[in-house]
Amino acid sequence: MRLLPAAVAPAPFLLLVLFLLSCPRSAYSGEQKRFASIISFGDSYADTGNLVRWDNPVIESVNLIRNSPYGETFFGHPSGRATNGRIVLDFIADALDLPFVPPVLSRVENFSTGVNFAVAGATALNLTYLQGQNITVDLPINSSLNDQLRWFEQLKPSLCRSSSSTHGGSSSGCFGESLFTLGQFGANDYRNILMNSNMTLEQARSYVPKIVNTIATGVERLIHHGAKYIVVADKIPFGCMPATLAMASSTNNNGGYDQYGCLKSFNTGRAVAVPQRPSPATRRLAPEKLFFFFFFFFFFFFFFFFFFFSAGGQTVMKLKAGFNRSTTLVSCCGGGGPYNQNWKAPCGTPGATACAAPSEAIIWDGFHLTESAYSSIAHGWLHGPYADPPILQLLN
Repeated sequence: MRLLPAAVAPAPFLLLVLFLLSCPRSAYSGEQKRFASIISFGDSYADTGNLVRWDNPVIESVNLIRNSPYGETFFGHPSGRATNGRIVLDFIADALDLPFVPPVLSRVENFSTGVNFAVAGATALNLTYLQGQNITVDLPINSSLNDQLRWFEQLKPSLCRSSSSTHGGSSSGCFGESLFTLGQFGANDYRNILMNSNMTLEQARSYVPKIVNTIATGVERLIHHGAKYIVVADKIPFGCMPATLAMASSTNNNGGYDQYGCLKSFNTGRAVAVPQRPSPATRRLAPEKLFFFFFFFFFFFFFFFFFFFSAGGQTVMKLKAGFNRSTTLVSCCGGGGPYNQNWKAPCGTPGATACAAPSEAIIWDGFHLTESAYSSIAHGWLHGPYADPPILQLLN
């Protein structure tokens, strides 16, 4: 598809935070429902191949996910996903009896069962705004949330035609059986601010209201276009990522560690941006919508809590599915150094190798998780406890 110049997002209707809305239970009783398609937005935690298809020579040298050993576990070759195999979106699609969601930049002619607008490195805030704030963006391309929503709006007529012909619905309600997923926007904003631009945590916190409002406005735009079921995911615990830990240890700018070995200051700042439940006024604006609130952060919390504090080893093994505690905060794929995070030999370069047992690791390359971790998170989103409400609860 042709990407048009950026449009200006509509102003938010007094939403300062993201939210979770519940539909009346009676609306979902009776026969089992089924999603006909998945429409995805996000960054590298959701990208299934858009960045590797991006035609821009500027990013060729940093686009390492096109190289081995990315994709080795499931696909046997790089698939455009920033991990060793499948991501959460793949497991969700499989559980809903849908094919993997194709990237919008692929040559697929029919997006009747879904389309993925997510791009690795995507930010919540627009590129021009970030650069105007003297923030260094390591992937300087127009792939922000606003850009992805604009691509969706351009593609909407064909999506609606496809939905109407395939599922017998009218174009006015073509997304009534679609599951929308809004990935963890904001993580790359904070990474560009803190790690690429050498700003302080206090400076980073000053951008939180704008980032949260941008995401909230994105949700409103989806509502305006007829989205009925919307997944809103939170962010990873930035202070637990090997890349962050390695950077802090090399500069002695760590602010102290918590009992799990994560950086307290980086994870404490995250609390400012945690979405809250909606006000009664917000509920009245969209009473028929169902918003799933999904957690990456709680996956780490449950993992750390049961490993370090549970006295019942049997419970630990049941919940943690074979993860290796000794490598919790270490990259599976890297070039050595603290936390296996070598900036001169990152994953995807000749000097880096993958660990012998990726299925026992949580973190793949310093920023992204392994297929095993994504599988556990997807299970928690489908069945609980990492989702409120779980997806399959709605279908039942």
